[in-house]
Amino acid sequence: MAIILDGASKTGPRGNIVAGVGVILVSRHNYVISRAFSLNEPCSNNAAEYNALLIRMQLTKEISVMHLEAYDGFKFIGNQVRGEYDVRHENFVPYHNAFINMAEKFKSFYINHAPR
Repeated sequence: MAIILDGASKTGPRGNIVAGVGVILVSRHNYVISRAFSLNEPCSNNAAEYNALLIRMQLTKEISVMHLEAYDGFKFIGNQVRGEYDVRHENFVPYHNAFINMAEKFKSFYINHAPR
């Protein structure tokens, strides 16, 4: 199963931060499931990207997917979870740790950058 994910954060018309994620699941038989979620807490674009990844990993695990490929629109998240970038900002440590815990539940997991 492959997932394509995207997260975004922007300032709304009232000056508040609005964040959401979108994810598309594609099976090897080209069955497609797409979902969008609004995030309750304001966050950065990078945090929205991590949320997109974690939400999709959780959903795919719930439908018993064991081999997962993820494609992210930002290199930042993929490079962090592959260990190419250090997790320097303390706000991303919980996201990174949650990713590691979830990734260990799959028989195989692959993540790469998908240019927009």
